[in-house]
Amino acid sequence: MSRSPLRSAIGGLILAFLAVSAVYSGGFFGLRDALPPPATKAGTATGPASGAFTSTSSAATPASARRSQPWWQPVATFSGDGDDETRPFAIADHAIQWRIAWECERGAFGLQPRRPSGKPFGHPLAQTSSCPDKDVGYSVERGPTSLAIRAGGPWRARVEQQVDLPLVEPPLAASRRSRVLARGRFGGVDREGSGEVRIHRLRDGSAALRLENFYVSPNVDLEAWLSESPGPRTTRQATRAPFRRVAFLKATAGSMNFRVPDGVDLGRYRSVVIWCQITHNAYAAAPLRG
Repeated sequence: MSRSPLRSAIGGLILAFLAVSAVYSGGFFGLRDALPPPATKAGTATGPASGAFTSTSSAATPASARRSQPWWQPVATFSGDGDDETRPFAIADHAIQWRIAWECERGAFGLQPRRPSGKPFGHPLAQTSSCPDKDVGYSVERGPTSLAIRAGGPWRARVEQQVDLPLVEPPLAASRRSRVLARGRFGGVDREGSGEVRIHRLRDGSAALRLENFYVSPNVDLEAWLSESPGPRTTRQATRAPFRRVAFLKATAGSMNFRVPDGVDLGRYRSVVIWCQITHNAYAAAPLRG
């Protein structure tokens, strides 16, 4: 039986919408950066506290106005023993989605989102009759939320929202008394890159890498390398020089801190390279100077 013209047209529109969405969300052809974000997406988002890699300073660090590859921002954590209702938390209007990572120890466990009025919404984000168990539940509903918990024993839950704003971590508290060993500015290699990098020697002898006003073309699981190349301009130059991976990027736009692995001889390295293992490309590089 042949499909009606109307059904064919609707099917074609759906496929076209999905294709455009994939191209846009993936940042292909620079669409995500070329199209300005709506007003609700303006600004930056702060990341989680991370011990020595945070500061108690409330001063905001300027950040790239460009969008980042989506990343998971902590919202709230909860725990209890038995039935409960959590304190309210808010999922931001600019969040792409949010998730709850939960685990329970015994008995049955269920988790249902509620509005401040107490009215349930969406579907249960956890439902099991046989703890111990653990899983992750997802939702795209936004706004003020609490969680109604049904539990036969101890449980824990962590709420995170996915955002594509620049990640802004405060300058290192320890960096106020640190020594800057090297600094540089990013430029594009096979993709676009900008911003500043500094390598700090902290008072406890460890080292940290700080990115400021940073931007690199978005992709998942980008890596920051210390490279012996004085400033690679091509992927070939980047791969031919010895390197040491420092960390995976937390986001692709903003200002953020990374711990340099212990035992790294920083005197050997002459640049920082942003590498994509998926495409095997050097996205950007920053020649270092003392």
